[in-house]
Amino acid sequence: MMHEIKRLPEDFLVEEITPEGKVLEFGKKPRFVKGGGDQLVCVLEKKDWDTLLAIRRVCEALRISQKRVGFAGTKDKRSWSTQRISIWNAKKEDVEKLRLKDIELKPLTCSSERVELGNLEGNRFTVKVYSDKPPRKLREVWNYFGVQRFGETRPITHLVGKAMVDGSLEDAVRIYLAETSLKERDDALQARKRLAESWDCKAALAYFPQRLTFERTLLGHLAQYPNDYAGALRRLPKNLKLMFVHAYQAALFNAFIDYARKKGLRVKTGPLVGYESSLSTEEKRFLKMEGVELDAFRCRSLPECGSRGERRDLKVKLGGFKVVKKRKGWCVVRFSLPKGSYATVALNQLFG
Repeated sequence: MMHEIKRLPEDFLVEEITPEGKVLEFGKKPRFVKGGGDQLVCVLEKKDWDTLLAIRRVCEALRISQKRVGFAGTKDKRSWSTQRISIWNAKKEDVEKLRLKDIELKPLTCSSERVELGNLEGNRFTVKVYSDKPPRKLREVWNYFGVQRFGETRPITHLVGKAMVDGSLEDAVRIYLAETSLKERDDALQARKRLAESWDCKAALAYFPQRLTFERTLLGHLAQYPNDYAGALRRLPKNLKLMFVHAYQAALFNAFIDYARKKGLRVKTGPLVGYESSLSTEEKRFLKMEGVELDAFRCRSLPECGSRGERRDLKVKLGGFKVVKKRKGWCVVRFSLPKGSYATVALNQLFG
């Protein structure tokens, strides 16, 4: 029997680990510590919410711009999760008054520093795994990027990123708006098919589902400025645009792990490719096979999305792994991973 996870959001608990090594435990009320600065740092608890959409909902309720919010990273949508966010110039009393479905904000402190992407140590996961097999005994796992990076329902994020890096902004917009997936709800699927056939963005505003807020943002701009694809993409949150490019980098990294394993390369890290990447001979050979030029990651058509590149471990350690509970047909496991590593990937190797 194959293993299964996430039958329910509460089967998958993600608790952020702060840079100081503190686990933001779900359901706990943190003590507010007075501090200096105009950034109100809070714990965001959410159930079955996409991180960006949860932040958008919070901003709507507070009647503020999303640009005022900083966060360290996105969490799995189908989960219960905790994470730090910062809100510039927000009042503790206003935040505590918020009553939102499956979203709760708990003020931690005031700080002069915004919570930025990557500003965490990692995450602790507590997961109910439906399997008749016990987990393998592994101390480390291959550090692939998980499907979340590419989109679980509609895995097109890396394709949008590749088009952006290649300077094909029209392709990027068309992929994001009109590429279909049978996993999507039928109203969204039909809307994308209809748009692909007509490419009438103004008319599409009448039938695109209201919940597809980012798509509607693009459509609204293109309805006014039909060929301004750069302008349309600039209407999206910067974090979302960067996520597209990062997804393309992730797809290349996953392919490099496969390449390194097939070749039997004895290397500890691989490239998240960018315009300043320093590459080994084998890495250069791999990128040549993929048709990738480093300079393309300057994203000259959208320079704010350019990426210098960095290195990433090919393997990571499983921290504090233990079986919390075991019954016939399922078990609950707990472990931690460094930032940027995926529990779903680790579980595939533990139970797959």
